[in-house]
Amino acid sequence: AFTIWIGMAVFAISDWIKKFMSPKLAGIAATSVCLLAAPILMASQNWDDHDRSNKTTARDLAKDYLASCAPNAILFTYGDNDTYPLWYVQEVENFRPDVRIVNLSLFDTDWYINQLKKPFNASQPLPITMEPSAYVSGVRDVLFYQDFNLQGAQNVADVFEFITSDNPDTKVQYQSGKTENFLPTKNLKLVVDAEKFNAHQSIGTKDPNRIVPQMEWTLPGNYITKGQIAILDMLAHNDWKRPIYFAFTVPSSNFLGLDKYLFNEGFALRLLPIEKKQVTQNNPLSQTDEVNTDLMYTNMMQKFNWANMKNAPYLDPESSKMVLLSSNKFAELARNLIYEGKLDSARNAMKKCLDVLPIKTLYDANFALSKYELVEIMYELSMPQEANDLLKQTQGLIVEELNYHASLIKNSENLSSRDIQLGMFVLTQFDEMTKRYNQPQLNKEVNASLSNFESIFGMSR
Repeated sequence: AFTIWIGMAVFAISDWIKKFMSPKLAGIAATSVCLLAAPILMASQNWDDHDRSNKTTARDLAKDYLASCAPNAILFTYGDNDTYPLWYVQEVENFRPDVRIVNLSLFDTDWYINQLKKPFNASQPLPITMEPSAYVSGVRDVLFYQDFNLQGAQNVADVFEFITSDNPDTKVQYQSGKTENFLPTKNLKLVVDAEKFNAHQSIGTKDPNRIVPQMEWTLPGNYITKGQIAILDMLAHNDWKRPIYFAFTVPSSNFLGLDKYLFNEGFALRLLPIEKKQVTQNNPLSQTDEVNTDLMYTNMMQKFNWANMKNAPYLDPESSKMVLLSSNKFAELARNLIYEGKLDSARNAMKKCLDVLPIKTLYDANFALSKYELVEIMYELSMPQEANDLLKQTQGLIVEELNYHASLIKNSENLSSRDIQLGMFVLTQFDEMTKRYNQPQLNKEVNASLSNFESIFGMSR
């Protein structure tokens, strides 16, 4: 129907132009004007809303992933967003071509394993010893767990040799009649040669006495895939020659149970022969994992390229999620620095977070929790002005959000109860926090908002 009106407009313009020129030229002119008018109008009205010429978030964050890694590292990634941008900056911009990126979603295919066994750019082949016949498509795609009642943790090299053996004694026959290898235990260990580790890697400023004689872990689930077999191969035969990392966006279910040996160094977690501790402070909600503090601080404060993320005219949903995750990394770093007594460094980390991330311009219910933690850390670090500013801004956004949900409840059943609960939870924490850190005026404002919404939503403290 809309095109009919456009056609009628062409005729109307043509009739008007006929007053000044011949009918033939009038038709051509009217058609030209109408053809150009629409795109020119759309461009003039919408160009600034859709201009992505200065949007470099994907590229900048990709460099930050790679900058988190030591030289000649192996970096496990998981999805498209933490893989393709990294490949781009390596291939096009020649940034950190020494890091070998391993996408776990592709690692269960034989052709991809074949690629990783070859040198690429400045990266050497992965330390995978399996012959192609051991992992060709259809062979060892999935091996199921069969409890062999083995006592204690078993050496990862022995288990790897067992599950990749072609000896009939290492296989079981299923009801289908097919004979397959199987996983005889989920409890694994890796004996640590401290001299070999120190010859190739470093634990930074951590106590060298914390290096364990052997790493022990339990595989999750009741089966193991081809890609996971390849990881066991690498663990058994790497001899610490190459640092191994998991991108911080990789789900923990893909860590093979190695969680307690993975230390965050920025946007990647490094496998170290040290058992990770929990860092706790005065609030149980502030508990966080131990990180490799010195390297993480250097990476996030000096090496990372945050570019124009804070002032970008537009951030897509994936980039907005990365802002949330990045703020969580700053909070994690600051918690560890406070735990180690490095208060000035913790303050610098908080200032950097506010300087480079659009903390105050983005909001959703989950981000409110992250902002709450940032506010608490800044109060702990005697940064009351910064803490008060962020608290006020976050409170204002929560109030707007809760008012919106309150308007929905008047007309229909509310479908966002989780957002309401999160908003009320953060306001409750702000109420307690402003009391604890002696901010009476701010506490009065927060308490008034909290009491109002408790009345609206029928909640109580």
